[in-house]
Formats: sequence, structure tokens, C-alpha cells
Amino acid sequence: MHSKFRPPSSTSLTFRLRLPKLIVELEAALRDVTEGWAEDDRERVFEIATALANSCKVEGLREPAVVARSLACLMKLSKEQILPIEAAFREKLQELLGSLKGTAHQVLTGSG
Repeated sequence: MHSKFRPPSSTSLTFRLRLPKLIVELEAALRDVTEGWAEDDRERVFEIATALANSCKVEGLREPAVVARSLACLMKLSKEQILPIEAAFREKLQELLGSLKGTAHQVLTGSG
């Protein structure tokens, strides 16, 4: 049986130590973004999500890497592109964040 998550002992200690902080930073940055869709705020989420995607990829966590990369890509939309679909866009951001938070929980606890 193939599991999409590896037990904590198979991810690096550095990754497990930094993952909770990265998720907290990402969540805070997403809150800032949704207050006005400012370009600087979107760029910050892009940077955090890209770093998370790269880290997940290095750790062999393919699906969370794809989720984080998707979140990063959404930040490349302009404010003008976001506003007509704002409600659905916010919902998608929360869905992706929720998936990443679930991944962090599973990696840190070895569940999943």
C-alpha cells in the first residue's frame, strides 16, 4: 500500500522543525492578501508557498508540493483578475491552506 505521507522519521529534522513556522507564516500572509489583494502581499505568499513547495519536493512529499505550487501560482493573478471571482478565490485559498495544514499535521504526527 502506498501512502502519500511518510512517517516523521523519514523526513528531515530541519523540515519537521521549520514546517509549523512556515505554515503559520503562510496563513498570516494569506490573511494580509485577502485584505486588499496588494501586489506586495501576493508576492510574499508566492515566496512562502514556493519555499514550501520546494521543501516538500525535496522531502519526497509530492502531493503537498503540488498544492503549495498551486497556491503560489494563484498569487500571480492580478487584483483585477481576482476581484470578479473574489468569493470563489478566497474559498480556494482556504481549501489549499487547509490541505497544507493537514499535511503538516500528518508529517509531524506520522498519521495519514
